[in-house]
Parts: sequence; C-alpha cells; structure tokens
Amino acid sequence: MESRDNKARKIRTSITMNDYFQRLSKGYLMLFFLLPVVFLLLIFLNFRVIYRISLENIKNKAEATLFQYSAELDDFLQPAFVIMESMSYNVEDMFRTDADNSEIEEYLIRESENLDSMSDITSNGIYGFINGEYLDGYQWVPDEDYVPTERPWYKAALENGGEMAYVEPYIDSMTGARVMTISKLLSDGESVICIDVRMNEVQAIMESLVKKDDDTSQVMILDNSGVVIANSDPKEVGKNYLNSDEEPGATIAGALLKEGKTDFSIRTEGTSYIVYSHEFGGGWRLLSVTAERKMFAGIINAVGSSLLIGLIGTLVILYVLLMITDKRIESEKFIIDLKSASAIYLCMYKVDLETDGFVEISCLSDRIIKLVGERNMEARKVMKECVNDRVDERAVHEVLEFTDLGTIGDRLKDTDTLTCEFMNKEKVWSRARFIVAERAEDGKVKSVLFMVEVIDAEKKARDRLLYLSETDRMTGINNRGSGENKVRKQLLTGDGGMFILLDVDHFKSINDTFGHDVGDKVLIAVADCLKRAFRNNDIVMRLGGDEFAAYAPQVLDRSGGDIIVSRFLKLIEDISVDELKDHKVEISVGVAFYGRTDQFSFDELYKRADKCTYESKRQPGTRATFYEET
Repeated sequence: MESRDNKARKIRTSITMNDYFQRLSKGYLMLFFLLPVVFLLLIFLNFRVIYRISLENIKNKAEATLFQYSAELDDFLQPAFVIMESMSYNVEDMFRTDADNSEIEEYLIRESENLDSMSDITSNGIYGFINGEYLDGYQWVPDEDYVPTERPWYKAALENGGEMAYVEPYIDSMTGARVMTISKLLSDGESVICIDVRMNEVQAIMESLVKKDDDTSQVMILDNSGVVIANSDPKEVGKNYLNSDEEPGATIAGALLKEGKTDFSIRTEGTSYIVYSHEFGGGWRLLSVTAERKMFAGIINAVGSSLLIGLIGTLVILYVLLMITDKRIESEKFIIDLKSASAIYLCMYKVDLETDGFVEISCLSDRIIKLVGERNMEARKVMKECVNDRVDERAVHEVLEFTDLGTIGDRLKDTDTLTCEFMNKEKVWSRARFIVAERAEDGKVKSVLFMVEVIDAEKKARDRLLYLSETDRMTGINNRGSGENKVRKQLLTGDGGMFILLDVDHFKSINDTFGHDVGDKVLIAVADCLKRAFRNNDIVMRLGGDEFAAYAPQVLDRSGGDIIVSRFLKLIEDISVDELKDHKVEISVGVAFYGRTDQFSFDELYKRADKCTYESKRQPGTRATFYEET
C-alpha cells in the first residue's frame, strides 16, 4: 500500500498539472508551430516573461514577510494594549472615589507584580505621572533631576489626547534596557499612565525574518523621523537614516519620508534595491529591502540558456517556458498558503467547492486522520462527521452552521476569512477558520483553506482581562461602564424591567468617624446584599463611591418589584460590621420601571430612579420610593 505522503504528492501533482495545462494548452500549440519562424521575437518575449515573474516573486516574498511580521508584532503588543485599557479604567475609577496617590501607587505595585502571570510581554511594570506626582509600580526612585513631564512618554501622551501613544525606543534609566513605552492621557488632561515593553523580543522577531548568511535583504522598522526602531541587522538599530550618509539607508529614508513613496526601487553606490513598506501606526513603517542583483541573477542565466537551447530546437525552448510557468504557479500557491497561516494549526485542508474534494496540507491529530482516512472527496460529508466527532455537544449546532460548505461561498462574498470559536470534547477551546484560496474572475469562491487551532490559553487570558475590565475591583460586581452597557442592551430586547438606584446614607460620616477601611467593608456588605437579593440573571453594579444600581428584567410593576426590594431592604437591616458597633447601615433607594412598550432612553430611566432616591433621602432611615408614587 502506498504511503500517505506518496498519495498526497500525487494529488498535489495532479492539481498542479491541471492548472499547468489550463494556462498553456492553447499557447503551447501556437508556440510549437510559430517558434521556428519568430525565434528572435520569442527570445525577447521570454526575457519579459522571466522579468515579470521575477518581479512578482520579489513582491510576493516582500508581502509575505510584511504580513508575517505585522501579525507577530500585533500578537506581541495586543496584551499590552489590553492591560493599559484595564489599568487606565481602574485608575480613573480611583479618581472618582477620591483615592489619594498612596492608594493609587499601591494599586500600581500590585498590578506590576501580576504582569508576569497575565501576559507574555517583558515589562518594567506600570508607572506614570498622576495627580502631579511620579508613581512607579516597581517602586523605582528617580534621580533628583528627573522631570516626568519632560519625558518622551509624557509628551507623546499629551499629543495623542486620550488615544494610546507609543514612543520611540530609548534606554530605560532604571534597568539600562532598551524599551518602548505605551502611554495614555487620563481624563483630567494632566495625568498619564504608562507601561514599558522591552524591545529585545521585537528585535528577535526582526532577526528571525532574514537568514544570517543573507547579506542582500533587510527587514526594518523606521519611525517618522528616520530612526531605526528595529532591524534584522542589529548593528543598524538606533541610527537616524535621514541624518546619515550611510547607504542604502539614507536614500531609502529620503524616498520614504521626504518623497512619500511606499513601494519603490532605488540605486545607490552601484547596487539596486527593491523596497516595500507598510505603515502600522504611530507613524512607524515596516520595510523589506532586497538587492536586485540576487533576485535577477536567474534572469541572466535563463536568457543565456534560452539562446543556447533555442538553437537546438523548439521543444527544448518550450520545456524551459513550461518549467518557468510551473515555478510561477507553485510560488502563487505558496504565497496563498503563507498568507493564510501565520501560526501552527492543529489541522489544515484545502477544499475545492466545485468538486467537493479536499487535500490535507497538515494534520497533527491522530483522531482526525483516522476519521478522514484516505478519502479525498465528499468534503461536506467528512466535515460534518468531524464536527459531530470532535466538537462539544453544546457547540455542535453552531459549528455545523459555520462549516456548511453549501453556504460558505455566500458568506465569503465580501470577506476573505471567517472564524468560529468553540470548545471540543476535551473541553479545550479551539478556533476554526476559513480563508479564501482562489476566486473566479466574477468573484465566486472556488476553493478555501480550512484550519483549526488550539486557543485555550489565549481564550482564558482574554476572558480574564475582560473580567478585570468589567468588574469593580473592591466589590466584585459590575463596574459602572460594563453595568450600564448591559442595562442598555436589555432595554433593547423589549422585555422591560425594574431599575433601582441607591446610595448609603451619611457614608462620608462613616468614613470620617470609623475610617476608610470600615467604609470599604460597608460598601462590600451592600454589594453582597444586592447579589443575594437579586436573581442570577439580574444586573447589579457599583456606580462609584457609595452609589449602586441594579436592573431586574421582566419585573414590570410594583407588585413584582416589592418582593425583591423588600428582600433587599431586610438584608440591609441585617448588615453587621463589628467596627460600627450600634451604628446601623441605612440606604436610600429609588425604583423606576421600564415597560415593554416604553421607548424612552436609559438616561431618562436613570433620572426617574434618581428622583425617587432623592425623595427617599428626605425621610430618615432606610426607605425605598417607587416612581409611580411621585
């Protein structure tokens, strides 16, 4: 019995030969009869074909390199952006609760210690200029002449407003390491929070893209002032090409930054280079630079060989042309596959939608190989069997819809890729992906790549960061942003519901008399009462300070609301905080309803409940006022 590798090679050869004859069958006959007559003309045309194919190969390799690095750089920096968003929100929340700088610094220290477990990035921790004071999560004490507001990270954050800014790499004063900084201006317009990302990982990625013995190619990142941020040749890092006479860097920087070119050719010091660039944010540009002499060496040899072989006979010349075309087809297919896969996948198949056939490109799972067996047809049937065999039963229906090859052409009409995340039967999170491999001239999808990757660690880390960004750090319930967003979405369902707004009476007096630690215990106790009084699918949130809110879907009138509110008020009466002794915790509650046919906004619902809360405050003790009573 033939091995799987041999059979896969036969399948691949068959596909390549079909493409081969589809492209050249008519031209083959014409060349066969006319070549002896127009031999000199064909030599010229042959040169043009080789030149065009070589240019396409150069462009394809450059695009593949840029695509690969952009994906790796995005994957590397994304956790830092997510962490910055979460940290910024929490510091803003501390602003709203009038936390002092010592509390904020303690928070930065805690989160800096947790960075290693939350992300793969190498960082110097979280720091910033907050409320007029430099705070550092690693408790680094700067020199006396250190002025935070004069540092590049501070200026860049001011220039970018409230958007993320990342700064040209520099030598960190604390560690001596080369770092880039991601910074963000907070809402007060003066405070800035930052995270440093060491550049050694970025530089390592760059160096991995070019072979060490290749002195004809470079991959680099330039900022908008011409400084080399990273380079496959580490000796070039830190140079300013705009202010340098070194070639080819000076000419490349001039064409890119002064003349505004993106993809171009240059010639300097007797050598020609082809340059491709891609701007990916902050004015930074990713470039691939390739010397033409290496790429076009094959042209000279091919043309010389064509002249010699052409003298021998037409068949040999045609053979050379067919071999060149075969290389072109192979190169095109390679670029398609390369752009489709930027990571290692559990399995990868190419599916022909016209014939319902498929070809295995790679597969690391013995169970999937056993299921598929040696068949290379009936892709729809095999896909369905795989889903039923490998996917957790709770996700089978969704994944079957996603993998329906009968509708995939329509779903990929206006996009080149579709993804679906699911849990397999081993309770491991995975991601399935379709990518367009070939389209007809009318845009119809002819074939796709189907692949599956394991994303369990990524999914858990993403869920953890989402939880941190949506949860109030003290009480463990929804923070204001996430809670209000959830309520707004509920209002759109048409189910209606009950919204309550409350705050703790005389809370400032509790803090002043018993201390902030006791005040925190009171807030935690109130949040616990909310969680116990309301249902699992209800929304409870801390709005900030001593103010809380909750929303109960499908509770539409006083009769239903009284049950929940009374239960909640009883729990409040039972709150016991040892430090308070005989002092009772009292709250003021406002209640408003949103009917199934109501059309007013969340802001109006909030105002109604707020008005009722004000009415409750006018009476001593714990009290709830319903909007219908006012």
